[in-house]
Amino acid sequence: MLKLYILIFFLYPPTVQPQVSTVIFNKGVNKQVIKDWSDSLLKRATVDSTTYITKKVGGKDKLHRVGHRDTVIWIPYTTDLSKEFTVVLWFHGHRGYVPRRTFQDRVLKQFIPYVGLKNFVVVIPELPWSIHTKTPTARNGKVWPQPGDFMEFISQTRGVLITHAALAELGKIDYKVVGHSAGGSVIKRVSLTGDLCKINLSMVVWSDSTYGKWLKDAWSGCLGSVKVPTEVFVRKFGPPWKNALKFMKEPKSYPEFLHLHVKQKPWTHKLIGNSIVKLSGVLD
Repeated sequence: MLKLYILIFFLYPPTVQPQVSTVIFNKGVNKQVIKDWSDSLLKRATVDSTTYITKKVGGKDKLHRVGHRDTVIWIPYTTDLSKEFTVVLWFHGHRGYVPRRTFQDRVLKQFIPYVGLKNFVVVIPELPWSIHTKTPTARNGKVWPQPGDFMEFISQTRGVLITHAALAELGKIDYKVVGHSAGGSVIKRVSLTGDLCKINLSMVVWSDSTYGKWLKDAWSGCLGSVKVPTEVFVRKFGPPWKNALKFMKEPKSYPEFLHLHVKQKPWTHKLIGNSIVKLSGVLD
């Protein structure tokens, strides 16, 4: 059964309307996530919104502090789910799912300026390397391992949105994926299973996340067979830059819809992650 948690934010001067953010969560979700997200809204939100926090499909995890990973689904009050809208799937990096870095700086601070300008929802699945696990810097790619696993998650998300909007059917969903740092391993995984290309995918963004052979492996999966704009942002001289450059130098591996953006100093790994929404134009 869903529980309801309501936050009211009072803005000054008194003539300004207070901002109301509603957080709805399933029984059994991590109470720390509820608190961290709610506190983040209190500090960053300047718009009304509704958030659903649910147990993630396929999220059962013996290495997690509560035995199960969650998902945050953030819906700005201006989003009309009966019309065509964008769902941004945000795959976080190592030690993610913390209030300041993931929730405040990476998500709310970047997406709030688009509220009222773009019709969108942000979905943040907790991954095996979140701060709430025993492996905050390990188990890269160990998520949705089998074909169909990721599609079950997509179906779960759709169900939440349908319930929220009280609609028999949603408007057309335009999916865009952002993988920051270790989040790139999720893009690799769901491309190899083929699930990534079964959704209405219109953009893939690698946010300084092309470690190892992740980009090459993703391209050997379904991502290499669909003409979806793919934007790769890397800091020069870092491992993601070296790996992306190596891949693109391989014969026939650099299609016109894959673009490499190399950022010079003072750009850092953190700064790219905190700026990737505007850098990539994922909501433009």
